[in-house]
Amino acid sequence: MPLTPTEQSLIIAAQAAIDAITSTPVPEIAAHTVGAAALSSTGRVFTGVNFFHFLGGVCAENGAFAMAAAAGVASSLAPGIDAGKGDAGKENLVCVVAVTNDSRGVINPCGRCRQFMFDSYPDIRVIVNEGKVGESKLRIASIKELLPFAYKSTFSPGVIEA
Repeated sequence: MPLTPTEQSLIIAAQAAIDAITSTPVPEIAAHTVGAAALSSTGRVFTGVNFFHFLGGVCAENGAFAMAAAAGVASSLAPGIDAGKGDAGKENLVCVVAVTNDSRGVINPCGRCRQFMFDSYPDIRVIVNEGKVGESKLRIASIKELLPFAYKSTFSPGVIEA
């Protein structure tokens, strides 16, 4: 099934995020090689870029998720802002995509991002590339499809055991 115009615009937003930061002539900018965009249930788009660090940096998807959380979007770990309508009024993330800065296009999420999405956004759809290197064969996948044997944490935010 081909991507919808909204899903295609998400790819453009992710590409714009990484292109904006990598178009500057600063050598240190190599710390940023991936851009991501996440779409909320109300149509808002949140972008992020990765930040490479030898200790393990932040992936672009997590940068976009952090921007969404800062704007009040709910996850399974945080309630978000409910707009006075209870759970029915909560804004959630519904789709995400990551792209590279070197014209490779859409890239699939790493294992750490897949686990984070499974835990925080279990219903999120992910734009993935099933094509070979240099080939673009895009489709939508559920996070459960991308991580079929996920680790299921028993952690509950806010619960402290003595």
